[in-house]
Amino acid sequence: MANPGFWESIARDLSGPGMLGGKFQFRLVAQPLGAVILGVRFGIRDAKHGRPPFLKALHAGEENRRQLLQQAARDAIVPLVVALLTDSILQQLINHRIRPVAALVVGGLLVFLPFLIVRALTNRIWTHGHPGQGRRATQSR
Repeated sequence: MANPGFWESIARDLSGPGMLGGKFQFRLVAQPLGAVILGVRFGIRDAKHGRPPFLKALHAGEENRRQLLQQAARDAIVPLVVALLTDSILQQLINHRIRPVAALVVGGLLVFLPFLIVRALTNRIWTHGHPGQGRRATQSR
């Protein structure tokens, strides 16, 4: 089991005075903004290729689940690396030390979760605004 001090430090990083002012405030804007940009990019790509949102495809089993999970893991690398790097840099600037596991947890909350949500919403919006485009792309292959 993880050290209770570990979870307390994560809670302090997310709710401390630095988050509401000063250098930590940048984290609340930069990380989710990067997630939104990447989510829109990947969501449009998925819609253009006629792919349904990830969780819907996984639940429906429309494709080979193993292949779907492998593709999702490859797509997840970019936002997770962005989250880890951004959070590590901010930790060094503010705390003068880097805690990689904490960076992964906090970065995951501030980047990966918004990335998944925006990717799915963008896919839905793009598909709704461009009916039939995704089907034509998959039929022409």
